[in-house]
Amino acid sequence: MAVSPIVIFITLLYFAVIFGIGVATRKASANPMDYYVAGRKVGPVVNGAALAATFLSPASFLGLPAFIFLLGYPFWWGMIGVIGGMPLASMLTAAPLRKYAPISFTDYYCDRYEDQKWMRVLLGIPILFGTWTYVVLSLVGTGLFMMTILRVDYTVAVVIGAVAVLFYVYMGGMVATTWSTAFQGVLMAIAAFVSGLAVLSAYGGPANMAAAVQTATPNFWMMPHAQEAFSHPIMKSWTGVVSFFFVWHFGFATMPYSVVRFFTAMDIGSARKSIVWCGIFGGAMYWGLMMIGTAARNLIEKLHPLMGQTMVNPDGSTGVISNVMHVLSKIRADFGIGGVAVTDYSMVAAIEALQNPWLLGLLAAGGLSIAMSTAAGWVVVGNVLLGRDWLGKTFGNKWAIDNPVKALRIMAVAILAICTISSLEPAALVLDLSGFGFLVSISTLGPPLILGLWWPRATRAAVYATVIVFAPLTAYAWLYARNVLGSPHWFFLSEVLLGEGARVSTPHQIYWIPMAVIFFIIVSLLTKPASPKAVKAYCEDLH
Repeated sequence: MAVSPIVIFITLLYFAVIFGIGVATRKASANPMDYYVAGRKVGPVVNGAALAATFLSPASFLGLPAFIFLLGYPFWWGMIGVIGGMPLASMLTAAPLRKYAPISFTDYYCDRYEDQKWMRVLLGIPILFGTWTYVVLSLVGTGLFMMTILRVDYTVAVVIGAVAVLFYVYMGGMVATTWSTAFQGVLMAIAAFVSGLAVLSAYGGPANMAAAVQTATPNFWMMPHAQEAFSHPIMKSWTGVVSFFFVWHFGFATMPYSVVRFFTAMDIGSARKSIVWCGIFGGAMYWGLMMIGTAARNLIEKLHPLMGQTMVNPDGSTGVISNVMHVLSKIRADFGIGGVAVTDYSMVAAIEALQNPWLLGLLAAGGLSIAMSTAAGWVVVGNVLLGRDWLGKTFGNKWAIDNPVKALRIMAVAILAICTISSLEPAALVLDLSGFGFLVSISTLGPPLILGLWWPRATRAAVYATVIVFAPLTAYAWLYARNVLGSPHWFFLSEVLLGEGARVSTPHQIYWIPMAVIFFIIVSLLTKPASPKAVKAYCEDLH
């Protein structure tokens, strides 16, 4: 497959806009408030588009179609759970946090629980873990789409993407990130929606597509216990479907990279309306991704230009590319993808199969949009934590206090350098990295945020206990399930409780999130509450 001039042209237009935003917003670096939270001047449409692009990430654009490709129709409900969680943010966090108007994600915790120093250090652990997982998976996505566009080695593609992200974060901070991400949010929604329409058009309508998928993959549409057959072992029981629904469901209300978007809104009404617009942009994108993921296997095996070509097998013998995994393996070998899961490319390969360079160029630009916007959003969260909260607020570094923007820029460079190296051999599928980050972050950061806003009895001791207990516990359970049982979607104690070879489906060990909430409540009831002044200012008055 050769480089397409049309795809290159569309990509150059995309980068011209992104770099133009970075240059146009460079004056924001002179004002720390603009650099931190875009001066709190962002309207609901722009903020909603930026929210969609930041929150949904390559875990959505690449990972969700890949999981439909792997797990079948039941995973549609995992995608619905993501969109379904957006109204929770409007009810639980958007309005009160915008009324409070912090600068950093940790500010609320420090004020509500009356601990301005070590609270920032403790909360920084899950925040930095989330930053690492999401910037890595975003750079993986950027690399795969740059590879699609330029037909260059995966490593080169990742470095190009990382440099581009650094450019506009370095130049304009949250101002550049907001406006570039808003543009990217609109572009990704259009790209996915138009690609979904193109897939349906290739089949002549949804009924024909459904029939073709049924013929090619008879178990694709099977829900748990519909018959003895199932779409995938993880989806054999309802625990798989229900758990996937809730993995990302609560993230919009609690994850740092989405919550900080409420800080940039013009007012409380704008914060709430931002979520409505986010749902519109995200819903359009998700519909297109559902169509692509559903048809991917059938499209690739029938139309992809690599089908029927000669391939070299691992043992050195040659064979004919005759199925979807052969196609993806060939792409992996040709472009040095290395440790990246080959199925993460299935969505791109499905659109390649339609052999329309304009469509592929649009999809690639949309993919770069969502990958770069999520990376930028998390880099801003991370550099504010390291440069402002840790160096300045916690350790009192005079240079960081006197030069806040320079401190954040240095931290941005450090974050992107570390994550670029990690993205060359990522630890898991992009959607699995996303689930890992969500599990650890929501279990530790979610209960003290939500209950701190709405429950006067929430205590500082409960925050410390929840982070200290659940950060290592959730990480251990996820890693044990993945490395010992073969997938992070099996309950990590399956064999201990049910015997060797037993498997119970609990995707991403999601049960830890409600357990963390219960744990937080119990510890709060047993420990000293915050002062009446703090409760009134940071709980009761924010409602």
